Amino acid sequence: MKYIKNVRLGNKLTDIGVENGKIVYIGKTNEDGKNFGGLKIYPGLVDIHSHGCDGCDTMDKEDNLEKMARFQLAHGTTAWFPTTTTMSFDSIISATQKNTKMPTGAADIPGFHLEGPFINPLHKGAQNSDYIFRPDISLIKKCKNVKMITMAPELPGSKAFIDSCDAIVSLGHSDADYDTSRGAFRAGVRCLTHTFNAMNGIHHRKPGPILAAAENPDVYAQLICDGKHIHPAVVKMLINIFGDERIILISDSIAATGAEDGEYVFGGQKITVLGGTALTVDGLLAGSTSPLFECVRTLISFGISEERAVKMASENPSRLMKLNKGKIEVGYDADFIIVNDSFEIVESIVRGEF
Repeated sequence: MKYIKNVRLGNKLTDIGVENGKIVYIGKTNEDGKNFGGLKIYPGLVDIHSHGCDGCDTMDKEDNLEKMARFQLAHGTTAWFPTTTTMSFDSIISATQKNTKMPTGAADIPGFHLEGPFINPLHKGAQNSDYIFRPDISLIKKCKNVKMITMAPELPGSKAFIDSCDAIVSLGHSDADYDTSRGAFRAGVRCLTHTFNAMNGIHHRKPGPILAAAENPDVYAQLICDGKHIHPAVVKMLINIFGDERIILISDSIAATGAEDGEYVFGGQKITVLGGTALTVDGLLAGSTSPLFECVRTLISFGISEERAVKMASENPSRLMKLNKGKIEVGYDADFIIVNDSFEIVESIVRGEF
């Protein structure tokens, strides 16, 4: 057994014993270990929506998952779901065939998130309209380890697709109204993809999918909190509506995350990143350039406590995706971030490897 010594868990100074990638002991001990001198410890972050980082993209022909997983871990994300874009079936299938077993020093990859291609062209956002199709379960059957798919539930054939899909289905890039959304959630849709973006908003006579989701206690809301996609007042409103248990912070990060401004390819389309903001040629936002940890820091800057903000980026996504992560309790995966009083990462730990 290895010990993480002298970390602040909540208001308590404690030690944590880890073995075989799991937390096996929490409490003070005289055993030797790595001493963190009273720094704070939180569960590692879990990003269920990340297209890329460090100059790489999930859709790259090259297998760059390990390079991206190392970047993710260095920036506080201990598990992530590489996210595809709306492109050809063959390219999506190929993306999911890449090696997801990561070595020491790289974040876990529990599975893939397919964002499209079963979306509504009216709300395609930065997705490529050349590859939008009607729902077809045969795509999922040809892919490997798909754990989430974003789709528009108003499309013909959606109900049959949802019924036969083993992955978690998330409503996104959709023109669904309130009633259609309620039906989708009753059918088994369990999430909103980057809430407010690429969907109908909240109108006093047309409440849309967001309030339909809020009424269903089993539905979560993804939230990009990079300070660019959603105004702080709306971020806080969404948290008030859904509560701490059902908001999931995501990065929606792209290849330019951790890289320089310039031109990139996203979903087969050219985008330009200037001042950290990614835009299509039509001027639409094309994902973010913020790692998930920076989204947590941004949420904290809006007045949300560290504990609440981290929960939305660790415990909540873990619960939705049925992972044994997101809590520092005996029996959970030994995934942690160690931070200082300025909420800056000192060390990230995955699988108890330190």
